[in-house]
Amino acid sequence: MMSHAPFPRRLTAAAVVCLVLAGAPLGAQAAPTIDDPVARTLFEPELIMKHRRAIALTDEQRDAISRLIRELQGQVVSLQWELQDQTEALAAELAKPRVDLDRAKDRLDRVMQTERRIKEGHLTLLVRIKNLLNAQQQAALTKLRSEPASGSGPADPQ
Repeated sequence: MMSHAPFPRRLTAAAVVCLVLAGAPLGAQAAPTIDDPVARTLFEPELIMKHRRAIALTDEQRDAISRLIRELQGQVVSLQWELQDQTEALAAELAKPRVDLDRAKDRLDRVMQTERRIKEGHLTLLVRIKNLLNAQQQAALTKLRSEPASGSGPADPQ
């Protein structure tokens, strides 16, 4: 006999999130790999800030990047709450002894739409940040990103 305690429900929701969102970055902080063709062309805010002196980042650029990040964070927090609610609704539907497939697909569609909005927000952020950087800064970041993390290149002190 299955228990209706909150723990199994949370476990089910977590399992659904893992299945649906596998491999999806949930935050702008997710570090892409160089093997990712999109990541090779864009620059994470952390990389820019780490090497801000080496690329001669201006105060105006830094402030604009900070503003863009704050805007995204405001949007994403709301979307993550929405995603959590939608995921729990999907999990509740899937936990029933007899699952209504159409209803489950509808709930999955809502989860995926919200996930897409989060990813669009991240892409928008990264493109806007890239557009704030000049060609020399972009070239320098590309080179700095490809250097080994072991510290063989010049460190940029905070």
